[in-house]
Amino acid sequence: MQISQFFLSGDIKGAIAYMRDHEEFRDILPAYVAIFEDCEYRTYEIPDVLNRILLLYQIYFRDTFYCGLPETEAADKLLTELRVLLSMPDAEEELLAERLQSFFEQSGYHALFGKTQGYYGPYIWRDTVPTVYRVELPSGTAEYTVNILRGFVFRSWMDYLTFGRYGTGGWASPDGTINCIEQAYDFESERFLVSLLKHEAQHTVDMKQFPGITPAELEYRAKLVELHYSSDLELLQKFLLEADENKAGDGHAIASAWLKTEFAYTDQTKLSVIQARALELLHIHTEEMEEKYGKQKAESAERE
Repeated sequence: MQISQFFLSGDIKGAIAYMRDHEEFRDILPAYVAIFEDCEYRTYEIPDVLNRILLLYQIYFRDTFYCGLPETEAADKLLTELRVLLSMPDAEEELLAERLQSFFEQSGYHALFGKTQGYYGPYIWRDTVPTVYRVELPSGTAEYTVNILRGFVFRSWMDYLTFGRYGTGGWASPDGTINCIEQAYDFESERFLVSLLKHEAQHTVDMKQFPGITPAELEYRAKLVELHYSSDLELLQKFLLEADENKAGDGHAIASAWLKTEFAYTDQTKLSVIQARALELLHIHTEEMEEKYGKQKAESAERE
């Protein structure tokens, strides 16, 4: 087993045990011991009140990924502590997120709060640079605004757990804007041009055409688009490693479980076969989505 499997499954206790058994991790192991065993949390070059907010998220990460506290319990504890810190004892989660965002914005930062793949974790960064790209999808070519995000302070839970080795590279906003974390990409790479641009552009198309679409449906369709355009034979295997139909709150895991089923009898050693199968599955799923959410909505969205 590779150490990445521990991170993908959120098992930091297992990751630390793996590091202790493998000499190549001797340099990074003390940092994990400090945080997760000794509770010596990180501090950031930001105002103290903002560090106190991020400290509560670090404790939540330890509770969830090291101590094994059920996510719902860890989340309740996090939200309770945030309400206390902000003196908002009765605040609903949405209002709490708005107040947290305004705290960071007052100090000159951009901030996004919420969940990524089922777990809480904020994104905090300095600069947003809008850039326009033309993106080809199976449904046609269009221009998309991409916000290039720079100067990150905090990049949610996976980045935190892996000291920047893994983490979210971007996301699509409800208004159709694609957000890209600059430090995560080589802008000439397929990982940017396909796995970010085409993936997130497909999200914007689908959110517009199919109001009510679920996170798992969104991810399934975007992953199919990636597989259709990618020249990386290993991409399908990467998706299949994420498959877990029991993770109801993780759209990526559910979507990958669907891929596992749909590609079970496909020759996974031939790129052209995978690409063709992905496009076929996308067309089949589009028909299912039109049946589920209404074809008229899809057609009117296409004309806009």
